[in-house]
Amino acid sequence: MQVENEEAVSAHASAQVLVRAGRLAGARRTAEEALEADGPDAPLFLVLGQAHVAEDDDDHDDRAEAVYQKGLQAFPDDLDLLAAYAELCLRSDYLERPARHRRGPELAARLRELAPGSRQALHIEQIAAGKGASNVQLPSPGRTQAHDVRLVLGAMGDPRAAAARARAHAQARPDDARPATLAETLEALARPGRAPLRWMVRFPLSTLLIHAVWCVGLLMAVPAFHWDGRLRVLALVGVVPAGLLQGLLRRARRRSDTRPPATAAETEGVPDFPILPPVPPRSRRETVAAGLALAAVLAAVVGSSVWSYRQYVSYPHYTVAAPDRLRGYDRLEGTPIQRILEDNLRQSLGDGSATTYTFVYGTRGHGKRPELGAALFGAVGDFHEMAPKDIESIQSGLDAAGMTTIRAWKADPGPLGGAMRCVLYRALTGGQVSACTWGDKGSIGTVMAPDSGQGREAVAELARQAREAVLHKENPSAY
Repeated sequence: MQVENEEAVSAHASAQVLVRAGRLAGARRTAEEALEADGPDAPLFLVLGQAHVAEDDDDHDDRAEAVYQKGLQAFPDDLDLLAAYAELCLRSDYLERPARHRRGPELAARLRELAPGSRQALHIEQIAAGKGASNVQLPSPGRTQAHDVRLVLGAMGDPRAAAARARAHAQARPDDARPATLAETLEALARPGRAPLRWMVRFPLSTLLIHAVWCVGLLMAVPAFHWDGRLRVLALVGVVPAGLLQGLLRRARRRSDTRPPATAAETEGVPDFPILPPVPPRSRRETVAAGLALAAVLAAVVGSSVWSYRQYVSYPHYTVAAPDRLRGYDRLEGTPIQRILEDNLRQSLGDGSATTYTFVYGTRGHGKRPELGAALFGAVGDFHEMAPKDIESIQSGLDAAGMTTIRAWKADPGPLGGAMRCVLYRALTGGQVSACTWGDKGSIGTVMAPDSGQGREAVAELARQAREAVLHKENPSAY
């Protein structure tokens, strides 16, 4: 007889594994063969009926009802069979199966009579509260898991002791997934360094508020502090704990489906676990809090995107007004180099999207050929897509003019911002010419001058002074 019981238990465990894996036909075959070989067994009737119900088909529901009725004939007081049959009846359509539907309240009353306050009775009461409709929404496994852990941690505090008691209860009721899942979850949360995760489980609304404030703050800080957009992804590491917690809960549920029950030796002397109450429906407070958090984050996403876009497309508006003298040189008009530079600018920026300028400074010569001091040329307009790498491509036109690059370096652009790159060239005449090109969202320009031999900083300073003398911001706050 003992061997037969062991075989029935093994067949029941195998059939349960097959049901959880979705192999319903195999589960039914295993249970039926064990019932035929070993005789009536309540857990085998239960798993056979569950394997029929899981098909979600009217014919299989009829077969499940027949299985439950046969099981209850042999085991009339089995709580799990009564609960499974009551749930089937309460969920049935009262128009298509009126007789079955009417049996639901009778079975629920029988459960309350046999075991008031039991897990099975509470579960059926929760279903009956939905009037037995087929669209009763049971809580998700994740919500049930979080509710149970929160309840137990609040009552007991010590996750290790609670896990041991939940494991003992799971051993006594191997067909009940809740204590097994609870034990796995508590064991995972009890490990060192996971106190923050336990706090997050116990106080979900506070956790939600913290995450919402964190996300809103990060999203609005991107345009406020001019962070590069790629930093948004890196900054969101603040919400990683939520991902870690969800992963921990998911893995605990998966382990509870595959881990074998604890042995009697492992649970000997451990007190039984209190009956887990039904999971309450989502409260209005939870719904309102989640809705407000989602609305705040969405508003921050929209606000941050609009703000960032406006910053991206905005550019400083300059007026161009060249002084008559620059560093001791007079402004010259109508020189050949000025006409050449103007023609080149018209060809490259002739679409009217920008306003070009060209100024040449030097000595007038008094009948002699003027001596060139500096040439300043460029354009003002909408260059909001300007990037530092674009400056090098602008300077490539000078390379094409036949001058040879000696060396190049990045320079400080000065108070007007943007970026600046300077190059020292060897001209066709053999002398050396320096050229510093800058670019920002509202202007581009180049200052060329014969090299004075005073070094890099002197070359860059001449470019900064010429730029600031010619360009004047209309709205500094726009940049």
